[in-house]
Amino acid sequence: MAVSAEGAIDLSRLLDERAISPLQVLVAILSGLIMLVDGYDIQVMALAVPAVAKQWSIAPSHFGLALSAALAGLSVGAAFIAPLGDRWGRRALLISAMLVVGATTIATSTAASPMQFVAWRFATGVALGVSIPNCNAWTAEYVPLRSRATILVVMNAAISTGAFCAGFVAPVIFARWDWRGAFVIGGLSPLLIGFAILATAPESLKFLALRRPDDPRIPRILARIAPDIDPARASLGGSRPAVAPRARWSLVALLGPIYRRRTLVLWTVVGLNLFTMYVLISWLPTLLQADGWSLDNAQRGAVLIQAGGVIGGILLSLFVNRGRTIPALVTAFTVTVACLALFRFTSATMSWVFIALMGAGTSGTQLALNALSTAYYPPAIKASGMSWAGVIGNAAAFLAPVAAAAEMNAGISPVNILALLAIPAFACAAGATLMRTEWQWN
Repeated sequence: MAVSAEGAIDLSRLLDERAISPLQVLVAILSGLIMLVDGYDIQVMALAVPAVAKQWSIAPSHFGLALSAALAGLSVGAAFIAPLGDRWGRRALLISAMLVVGATTIATSTAASPMQFVAWRFATGVALGVSIPNCNAWTAEYVPLRSRATILVVMNAAISTGAFCAGFVAPVIFARWDWRGAFVIGGLSPLLIGFAILATAPESLKFLALRRPDDPRIPRILARIAPDIDPARASLGGSRPAVAPRARWSLVALLGPIYRRRTLVLWTVVGLNLFTMYVLISWLPTLLQADGWSLDNAQRGAVLIQAGGVIGGILLSLFVNRGRTIPALVTAFTVTVACLALFRFTSATMSWVFIALMGAGTSGTQLALNALSTAYYPPAIKASGMSWAGVIGNAAAFLAPVAAAAEMNAGISPVNILALLAIPAFACAAGATLMRTEWQWN
């Protein structure tokens, strides 16, 4: 344990060096559940489109804006609300976000037109944009350094797991309760998680030590992690890069001299990857069905993207922990390029393998990029850094469903739409070679 000459105890090193406590496990589990329901919520709209379009007797392309609305909301929430976690705390925003996600997802089940879908999905997206960066910051500030990369990747993999589960339960739900039941079920879970955080989980200890060192909650939280430590001796020690006071929670800090290069490279790779990923998430069920797949197989094939993402993300985290981040990312993106470009030539059996590999190279790499985003920035701007990476990524992802819908309306075949996605995937591989090789785990 780190104890200074004056007897002060460094909270960061205390959290890193001690055996993980039940409280730290609780935070990781709750964060994973948040990501799980977020993944379900993101995927369920794409899965509902074929059923809703059939019920309302309209073309699936009419739902392009509805599919993009949540992404637009994600950008708004990440840009303007999520950074408040660096001022007000992660916990308060997470509780509020879960309550809003639950209420608006249930409300989506009442939609009677594509534009009503747009309104409710936008509101849901705003709350998702608040929850994801603060969830990452909250967890990163509690879990120990030695396992942080793997925990964050596994936690973010819960988004893919939630989407994967949605694909397999959606046909059952649609058959029993229609598509509206899928949104009702998707809304109840975040409500329960919000109340669970309120009842059991505290604010980030590092956040309180940095922003409110005299907060009476610090001794109570510390007692749950290290009851033998005198709270009066604890402080957030260690060397932290300087952040200009006026820019501490703003875009200016991220683009200042200390962080500019890493920020721009991160934004470029995240944006291009999310564009590719959200074309696949949003339209792959429709594209596969148009290419001759049955509806059930098209839905299951689409969420295989998420299954590949979970496995790929975990494998990538092992390379991250061993300092092989850049080679791993470049390899994953390169495999994605090959699968997208060659999908038209695959057999029926190999097409499932190619879809899983696409998931590993898009969803899986995004899990690794989310973990690396928390490593880029110190606690004072951690939520802001995660938030703005999400804003840039979502700005690109917002265009993805609309761009694919335009390609479909222009008569471009499904296999050609997939082949065109090899271009941004290749740019991701090139961008990954420019990323930093040293990661600042604060």
